[in-house]
Amino acid sequence: MTEAKNKQILYLAPEIPALSATFVYNEIFKLKELGYQVSAATVHQPMAKVDDATKNKVGDVFFVYQASVLQNLIHLFMVLLTKPVNCFKSFTWLCKDLFSIGLFSRNAAGLVYRYLSAANLARFISKKQITHTHVHFAHIPTDIAMYAACMTGTDFSVTSHANDIFQRGWLLKEKIQRSKFFVTISQFNKAYLAGLAPQIKEKINVIYCGVDTTKFTYRTSHENKVFTFGFLARLVEKKGVEYLIKACNELKKDQYNFNVEIVGDGPLTDELKALTSELGLTTHISFLGTMPNNQVSEWLKKLDAFVLPSVKDSNGDMDGIPVSLMEAMASGVPVISTDLSGIKELVINQQTGFLAESANEQDLADKMKLLLTTEPALLNKLTEQAEKHVKQNFNQLANAEKIGQLIVKDVVKH
Repeated sequence: MTEAKNKQILYLAPEIPALSATFVYNEIFKLKELGYQVSAATVHQPMAKVDDATKNKVGDVFFVYQASVLQNLIHLFMVLLTKPVNCFKSFTWLCKDLFSIGLFSRNAAGLVYRYLSAANLARFISKKQITHTHVHFAHIPTDIAMYAACMTGTDFSVTSHANDIFQRGWLLKEKIQRSKFFVTISQFNKAYLAGLAPQIKEKINVIYCGVDTTKFTYRTSHENKVFTFGFLARLVEKKGVEYLIKACNELKKDQYNFNVEIVGDGPLTDELKALTSELGLTTHISFLGTMPNNQVSEWLKKLDAFVLPSVKDSNGDMDGIPVSLMEAMASGVPVISTDLSGIKELVINQQTGFLAESANEQDLADKMKLLLTTEPALLNKLTEQAEKHVKQNFNQLANAEKIGQLIVKDVVKH
């Protein structure tokens, strides 16, 4: 096992590090703590700034899209010279995939570009003597890693989440078949993926994204003069913030005394602020903007409840199991979410939290009223059960080790 851990593993994601996908680099940290040799690569240059401590822990990150098309063509020529059989095999994969998605489809040109970019990654894999690449998100980064692994004769594996399955799920069957193993973050997702190709069901593993239970710890006490709900996510349609604001309007009509703190930013920020103003809720709802990750834990502990009313958006995208819910539950904060996708595996209605019907502001308001009027002793019982559920099933270290064991199991064969 120790020898296998010394093999070089590469982690690839759309952005590393990124504020909205902290679970990726946190998984890297945990694998390093467990003794695995892990390098990181990012498809895109990260847009958001992270603190220096995080940058230092991640280390140097290889930027795949830094190369021009001409440079990628040179990389591909070098791969052809050094590994002609593998290069030809990767090209046959590309041809099959183009026919599968449609030669003249919107995604075809992008797939060709990602194939060329894979040559850049393949050169990095060879230079660093990477034996296994693990990818987060089954769309663009998996396209690149899949072809790069084929070019180099190495293995790759995938963790799929939500958007990459339900909205941008091209070539999923092929990716599952070609991978050494394929992970998804909920039983809900596994059932969907298995339905695409029942014969490859055994390759699909469920490993939940986790939370650092040493960082997000159960609070001992808190005190607010006014009952305060918290929300933390990007301000995009699938997070359901519109329904939260409308639910708050129902609470205001019934003369409840409450506050809501909305943490996050995104394309809907101005629209949501306008809705808040239109409904006369500016004294109840505060938009706090983005928050550094190292401040989230303390902020959560000050809340009376956490609300994340996820919905399926107009493009079919929806959440998997949001990590922010895990963080709140680990912190001893009562949570409300919706009966969507894999959320039900984390928030078990009236056992570890409350579930409202998705895209239903009245039901969401009813659940918020329930929290406002529930006896503290009953809430304490609920939050204790929630914390236990997170520690047992959504522990970041334990779940990172599961990924590591799957990688080692395959790496050790080489």
